Amino acid sequence: MHFLTTIGIILALIGIVLISILKSPLKISDKLLIAILTCFVIKFLFDEAELITGNLRYSLTAAAFGISTIATCGWYIKYLTGVQESFGLKQLAIYLPIAVVLAVLLPIVPGKVNVASGKGYLFILGLSVGLIIYYFYFCIKMLQKHKQLILQNYSGVTGSITINWMVIIISLQIAEFVLKGLLPGFADFRDPRLPIVTNEYCFIIETFLLVVLGVWQKSVPVFLPVADDAAQPVLQADDLERYRIRVERFMEHEKPYLDPELTIEKLSELTRIKKLTLSQTLNKSFNKNFFTFIKEYRIRHVEDELKLRTDQKRTIMDVAYASGFNSKTGFNRAFKEVTGKTPTEYLEETNS
Repeated sequence: MHFLTTIGIILALIGIVLISILKSPLKISDKLLIAILTCFVIKFLFDEAELITGNLRYSLTAAAFGISTIATCGWYIKYLTGVQESFGLKQLAIYLPIAVVLAVLLPIVPGKVNVASGKGYLFILGLSVGLIIYYFYFCIKMLQKHKQLILQNYSGVTGSITINWMVIIISLQIAEFVLKGLLPGFADFRDPRLPIVTNEYCFIIETFLLVVLGVWQKSVPVFLPVADDAAQPVLQADDLERYRIRVERFMEHEKPYLDPELTIEKLSELTRIKKLTLSQTLNKSFNKNFFTFIKEYRIRHVEDELKLRTDQKRTIMDVAYASGFNSKTGFNRAFKEVTGKTPTEYLEETNS
């Protein structure tokens, strides 16, 4: 076994132990993360077996485990938002195409063939590409839904809430497939060292990112309406207007947006408005999600504070942090989106 592959397997096993200890009791998302690491280990063991024996069946099995990790990444993203739904047969059904393809191909594929040539190779390659596109689309949908839920529930998106790093994990798996599956089909790229390098470096990078970022990643609760709430009728125009005025008055007088940890659940408790009703009010009366709604109030507060600033030693970031922002990057991006100017440009115009 190659050195880096051995290191990767050891790192994955350490990661599984760390996740089991540090995140106990394990949520479904934690168990899915362990499943991803376990699939990585199995996949790369089969890859090593194929490199040593040249048996295509090992390569097919490794590919099946590799593609299944993309699907599991999608489920991991979904269950990070504190979904109460159990993980059962309904969720496992998404792996059925992989199982069927593997069950059909393993008995008919010869052990040792020139995998970079022939119609059989192109057929297997086409199936693999189709499965990867399908599961990649599934992951993108889960990422979009995760982002939407965060924006509807949280006023500040910190690194431990966002899950953009999973795009790197999925992209690395696709890059590995391109290097090992597509390039050998071209004569100029048939280098026997390519599979070895791909296996070692992709495995070690993917495992390292999963262990480090997976342990750091937070599972965040979001507001998902229960059956009774979901059955609540849509608010009529008069009701929406009444709640709009109530929310505006509360925001102006109580300034809850100054709390950097403000969530839609907290605001619901403070205003004594049901979460679903509050969410409908923001979406339909203000045409904004919760994140954008709070962001704009914070930026307006920053503008007011800067205009009234008497202490020149007080920096714009001092004002930003006091206005509910919790990072410089997030503040700069929000300020530009709302005002059309950077904080520096705004100050220069204000002082001129």
